[in-house]
Amino acid sequence: MPPAEGAYYGTLSDGRQHYTLVLENGQLYALYGSTSNGIFGVSGFLQGNGSSSNGSYSASDVKDASASNPVLQSGSLSATYTAGSSFNGTLSEGSTSVTLTGTGLGAAIYNYSSPASLAAVSGTWNMTSLRGYPVTMNIAASGTFTATSSGCAFSGTVKPRSSGKNVLDVALTYGASPCILAGQSLSGIAISYALPNGQQQLAMTLLDQARVNSSAFVGIR
Repeated sequence: MPPAEGAYYGTLSDGRQHYTLVLENGQLYALYGSTSNGIFGVSGFLQGNGSSSNGSYSASDVKDASASNPVLQSGSLSATYTAGSSFNGTLSEGSTSVTLTGTGLGAAIYNYSSPASLAAVSGTWNMTSLRGYPVTMNIAASGTFTATSSGCAFSGTVKPRSSGKNVLDVALTYGASPCILAGQSLSGIAISYALPNGQQQLAMTLLDQARVNSSAFVGIR
């Protein structure tokens, strides 16, 4: 049976929705939140390093970055899957657990198998950070970007993932104070996907190397 690699969309047992990616190396990234007027509002994300075999996926080191809690929570995720079609499991964090159900995400919304395009994300984005700060980000055609948020300046790069899938690798370094994470570097991924109203939504999720600090940015244009 092929690995769990693919893009999935579904619900959590606490009523929220999720968009989940399982990458070619077993890494998992999942945005969770709720949809209002056709726009997905992100309230947190998961990142884990897992593996899949014979229809089962597991990640024992999941980190949960929530808009409501600046401290990352640790947990584990186990799931069953049909590659690209279904992904169903349980996320456990201490004594708390939620179940998730997911089906393959339609290519009209987000085609995981297509190569990522820098041209699709270059230009100016008015974004919001996971914790509610406004962010203006300018992405050059080369993939370098600069951004400002409430006096904090930071910069980095986005580049198509070497897997050839529709995922961008992101790296950034924060500038000096008043940046909360002054001088720190984070890395992760970004995806761009279609909204029902014809606009595009760009989402970036990042962690530092120790997986202690997180950042996420979401924008629409």
